Amino acid sequence: MGDVMQVQDRQGLKGKFRRRAAACAVFLAVAVVGGAVSAVPATASALPATVNPLPSVDPIGDPTSYSVLVNKSRPLNPASYAPSDLVNARGSGQYMRAEAAAWLNGLFQGAADAGTGGLSIVSGYRSYAQQQQVYAYYVSIYGQAYADTISARPGYSEHQTGLAMDIGNAAGSCGLSTCFGDTAAGKWVAANAHKYGFIVRYPNGYTGTTGYSYEPWHLRYVGVALATDMNRRGFPTLEQYFAGNTAVAASIKSGADLVAADASGRLLRYPATAAGGYMSAVQIGSGWTGLKQAFVVDWDIDGVYDLLAQWNNGTLGVFRGLPTGGFAGQVIVGDGGWDRMTITVGKWTHADGRPGVVGYFPDGVLRYYPNTFGGALSSPRTIGTGWNGMELTIADWEGDGANDILARTPSGSLINYRGDGWAGFYGPATTVGTGWQYMRVLAPSFGLTGAGTRGITAQTADGNLYNYGLGRGQWTTYGQVGSGWNGLKLFK
Repeated sequence: MGDVMQVQDRQGLKGKFRRRAAACAVFLAVAVVGGAVSAVPATASALPATVNPLPSVDPIGDPTSYSVLVNKSRPLNPASYAPSDLVNARGSGQYMRAEAAAWLNGLFQGAADAGTGGLSIVSGYRSYAQQQQVYAYYVSIYGQAYADTISARPGYSEHQTGLAMDIGNAAGSCGLSTCFGDTAAGKWVAANAHKYGFIVRYPNGYTGTTGYSYEPWHLRYVGVALATDMNRRGFPTLEQYFAGNTAVAASIKSGADLVAADASGRLLRYPATAAGGYMSAVQIGSGWTGLKQAFVVDWDIDGVYDLLAQWNNGTLGVFRGLPTGGFAGQVIVGDGGWDRMTITVGKWTHADGRPGVVGYFPDGVLRYYPNTFGGALSSPRTIGTGWNGMELTIADWEGDGANDILARTPSGSLINYRGDGWAGFYGPATTVGTGWQYMRVLAPSFGLTGAGTRGITAQTADGNLYNYGLGRGQWTTYGQVGSGWNGLKLFK
């Protein structure tokens, strides 16, 4: 099918907009043959996607978590916390937690390979008692008001987590100085740290957000998934990423929650657990019979999830989620013939801030319908031909911020068509899985297996649910997360 399909390729114009990651991640292989995932018996793996995750999620307070948020208003709990897995980072005499130190090695090697002149370690783990001494010293020199902008109080320091490392140039210049950010190594770190699970914790211009002055040398390990997600979605600080879920009282609270309609039309939400599964259903609506399929999506980008319904009567409607819970009445965004379309939903171009619809009629002509104003769809653009018989999902398979289309063929092959980020395609299509003909529904998940993680919860023909995690152009974690889901129509 991939040989005969034609897509409108804008490769020459858009190559500069795509970046390939050079991460040193360990691939947790699951039935992998030649980089493609094959379905295990009686299951069906599914493509990676997050249709439109909420703009913020609740802060993490567990001091052992790589995603823990520590700042001036959020101390460690307990304040005397000390990690149990500290190692000597690169033989420097400075310590970090083991996983963070391993990824720091990759970052240092990447900086050296890029010709930056290399990096050096300056300061890593500090205990509560050590931070007491450091903070007291700065207070004695500068006074408390200024000391608070450059040093954390004991119990409030990222260094105490074992996940922070201050770095400098290998030659020794610009150590613990803002000039580090202007050096070749500093610029490279700012642009590439996320590939190794690090962020520049106190970026320039965000003192009002973080409480600290610009520190281009202060790196914080948060894990590759979260760091990449922050980079992909444009969050410069952990405070902004963990802003608190604006949909805390809404009916759909998390991008990891699963939504379904049963045979009687009850609308059900299955809350995600912290352990990577689902709790018992909570009814959030009724009258949802007559669906062809439906999607969970922030249609009007207000931070609250909405529902996009494709009805068997040929209409396409949006039910806007209310911050206080429940949904507003249906707004028809497409009328006539939508029951004959195969569609997927997501952000298909950087030019449009809202998610739109990509799909085809039986003629196989692939069209993109922009959601320009958060209401009815705008006139479509043709973006390809020959898509007959393909099941579609918009997904950022490459992890580069430009969504792709993963298409399942009738024979069960899963093919990735790389989007260029500007409503076109880039480069050749590649097969990323086989044996997927057994799946029924694919529901994108965000954060199911940890902060910043992406994946797919797949419903198989026998009613089981499996989660397939997504990295950068590869599958990661895999596991069964439910059973007995026959008779439920899952929202994508």
